[in-house]
Amino acid sequence: MLYSTSDKLLIVGGADFSEDLFEEVYDNGTPVIAADGGANFLTYRNISPELIIGDLDSISQKTIQNIETEKIITISDQYTTDLEKVLSNTESSLTIGIGFLGSRIDHELASLSALVKFSHKKIILIGEQDIILLIPPSFSLPSFDGMRVSLFPLGSVKVQSEGLRWSTEGLTMKPTNKIGTSNQAIGKVIKLVPDAPKLLLILPKSLLNDAVLELEHSPSW
Repeated sequence: MLYSTSDKLLIVGGADFSEDLFEEVYDNGTPVIAADGGANFLTYRNISPELIIGDLDSISQKTIQNIETEKIITISDQYTTDLEKVLSNTESSLTIGIGFLGSRIDHELASLSALVKFSHKKIILIGEQDIILLIPPSFSLPSFDGMRVSLFPLGSVKVQSEGLRWSTEGLTMKPTNKIGTSNQAIGKVIKLVPDAPKLLLILPKSLLNDAVLELEHSPSW
């Protein structure tokens, strides 16, 4: 483990994201780790990351020249993504990732896979429109009628639910069978209790602060 903090951690990846989105997410009191090419954006913004971790195939020479050598951690294996490399070498109470959704679909799918591979960690990935997290053993969230609540399984999983327009009770969800995209909330609270760390929750980005608060207080796998 190269870096550990008892606070939240922000990981910045190399996928495209807007400066407006970064302004929404960034807090100069939160430690920042760059996943490979994410360092290019941070250098442009004159933000010095705690570390740069990755195989360094996407980072510019200009960026490398402006970063202290001891902050650059090169991991050359091609069997893990840069996000996985960072997650394997950091520890925090909650990890927020930007620059992993959007752009290339294969990269995005790999990022979603990492949420399941690192199910013992609390992670939220943020895109321009949505946030995505792996649902912990039990999870509640304030809601309102019509709020979009998408559930997507990355394996076989059952989930007890309350507050959804279309109930998941009695269903075995699988990516090749039953999925739960474009569900809706009814009432003021949704409650989700999956039986395995295989189910992603996709919500509008406007719910980020609520999701962070609830995930921080939720049990871990």
